[in-house]
Amino acid sequence: MNIFLTGATGFVGAQLIHQLAQNPEHHLYILYRDEAKKQKLISELPNASLHFVQGDITSENCGVDFSHHHLPQMDYFYHLAALVKFDEELRQQLFEINLEGTRHALALAQVLNTKHFLYVSTAYTVGQNEQAKEELHPLSTPVNNPYEESKLQAEHVVMQAPMKKSILRPAIIIGDSVTGAADSKFTLYGFMKALKVFRRKISRSVTSQQFRLFGHDNGTSNLVPVDYVVRVLGHALQAEDGKIYHITNSAPPHNMEILSIIKKYLNFDQLTVAPESERATITDEEKILNSYIAVFDPYFKKSVVFEDNNTAELLKLFGESTLTLSRSQLDMIIRTFLLK
Repeated sequence: MNIFLTGATGFVGAQLIHQLAQNPEHHLYILYRDEAKKQKLISELPNASLHFVQGDITSENCGVDFSHHHLPQMDYFYHLAALVKFDEELRQQLFEINLEGTRHALALAQVLNTKHFLYVSTAYTVGQNEQAKEELHPLSTPVNNPYEESKLQAEHVVMQAPMKKSILRPAIIIGDSVTGAADSKFTLYGFMKALKVFRRKISRSVTSQQFRLFGHDNGTSNLVPVDYVVRVLGHALQAEDGKIYHITNSAPPHNMEILSIIKKYLNFDQLTVAPESERATITDEEKILNSYIAVFDPYFKKSVVFEDNNTAELLKLFGESTLTLSRSQLDMIIRTFLLK
C-alpha cells in the first residue's frame, strides 16, 4: 500500500509515520524540507519503507520535481502540513500555507491518482459556535482568528475534490498520555509558557498580590493527547468517503482544574480567574499577564461540545473506544512540560 504524507516530519506527523511503518506492507512517501528531520526518521526507522520527496506545499504540486522523483499511484494521501498560529498579522501566511497549500496538495494527489485523500484539519472550524457536529460548517461561520478561517475554507476545498476524501479534526493537542512528550508549539503550551514567563518576571520581587486572568472559570478546554490523535489518524485508512471525524474529548477538563495543576507546578498561588465584569479594575501587571495569553482566549473562555459519533464508529472497527483522559494523566503531561 502506497501512502503519501505532507507535514510528516512534524511532531504529530512523525508519530503517525512510526505507527504506519509498523505494517511492512506500507510504503511511505514523505514530503520534506528539513534534512535533519529526514535523517532523524531514517535513523529511527531503519527497516521501514520510507521514500523522501523534497518539496514545499506553498508551491505548485507541492514543489515536487517529477524529473527526479518517479512516484507510483497512491492509495492514501495524508495532508497534515499546516501553520498553527492565531495572530491576525500572519493572515497572509496562514492562507498561503493552510488554504493554498491544501489546494496544492490536492493537485498533487490528483497527479498521483490518489484513491483517498485524508485532510487533517482542526475541530475549531466550529469558530465561535459552541455545538460542533461532524459535518461541514458553513463558510459564513463566525471565526475567532485567521487560522480557523483558513482551515474552514480549506475543508470546503477538500470536500469539492473529485476523489474519495475524509476530514479529521483534532481539538487541542497535548503531550503523550504515557510519556508526556509534547510539541510546545501547540495551544496549551503557548498558554503555559506565557504563564511561566510572567511567573519568572514577578518572582524578582516578593509579593502576595493576586493576579487575575479574565474569563469564564466554569469553561472547559478540549484537550486530546497526541497518542490518541495519532491512533485515530492511523485508523483513518478505514475512514468513509465524505465523512468528518472529530478527534476530541467527550469529557474535557474544566479550566479551573487545568489552572490548579499549572499553579501547583509553577508555585503560583496568586494566580486566579476573574469574571469579565471585573476587567475595569485591571492593574498594570494584569494587563501584561492578560496580553501574553490574549491570542489563546477563544480556546480557554468557553466550552464547546463536539459530536464524535463517526469517530466512535471508526474505532469500533478496531475494538477500541473514544478518549478517556484521567486527572493523573493530565497532571503528568503538564508537569512534564513545566518542570523540564
